[in-house]
Amino acid sequence: MTPGQALAQLSARASLYDLRDRADRARSAADLRKMFFALLPVVAPDVFIEAGAHDGSGARRARHLLPDARVLAYEGNPHNHARFAKRHNFAALRVEYLLSALSDSDGPVTFKVLTADRHSAQGVHSGRSSLMLREDPKAEYETVTVPGLRLDSVATGAERAALWVDVEGASEKVLAGAEALLKRADLMMIEVESAAFWKGQWLAHDVLAHLLARRLVPVARDFERRHQFNILFMSEAALALPDVLPVLELQHSLTRYRNR
Repeated sequence: MTPGQALAQLSARASLYDLRDRADRARSAADLRKMFFALLPVVAPDVFIEAGAHDGSGARRARHLLPDARVLAYEGNPHNHARFAKRHNFAALRVEYLLSALSDSDGPVTFKVLTADRHSAQGVHSGRSSLMLREDPKAEYETVTVPGLRLDSVATGAERAALWVDVEGASEKVLAGAEALLKRADLMMIEVESAAFWKGQWLAHDVLAHLLARRLVPVARDFERRHQFNILFMSEAALALPDVLPVLELQHSLTRYRNR
């Protein structure tokens, strides 16, 4: 399967939504998250990683579903990390909420906290900050140095992994630092773009080509924005688990009847 063929097949899911309606687009994203979390306990990974965690909501939800797994959440924006580390008792939840930007190397990296764009000033707690520079010529940043980590350095003992990757255009860096872990990844949801928002970023076709070559199968997508959306991948081994296909079928069925 080529990336183009995969995207064409995934686009058939658009029939479940009215893409002229912003609320329906948002509903598509909520439905994909429901599918991801419905699959999580079935796949039963021993490590869950949220990359670009913001408030760590994905990791906190995963903890309830995976009581025995190691749960890690990485946030590269120090303003967000400080805010949400105070708001939630991650230690009591047994969630490792860490100030780090996942990347293709271990060591300090420069993180760009977005402070303004072509539309308006941005608060430093925006979820749109990144390792990458935006294509927007009016973008302004506060540059900070934070720890950079490869996924292969932090999940060395994992036999089965699940990942939620939302890194604002830095998918190439994150995936390049996860070569060993991707061989053990059974479930992944990753945000992609079909048009460039950041300079030199991988687009959806690039991400698909990379993950298809590593035997990860795209099974669903959302339509949250016209050029920015999430794709759900599963390993071939996970798709062979007897309880996985019934969950996928049920989630597709619920989506169809819920959105009528």
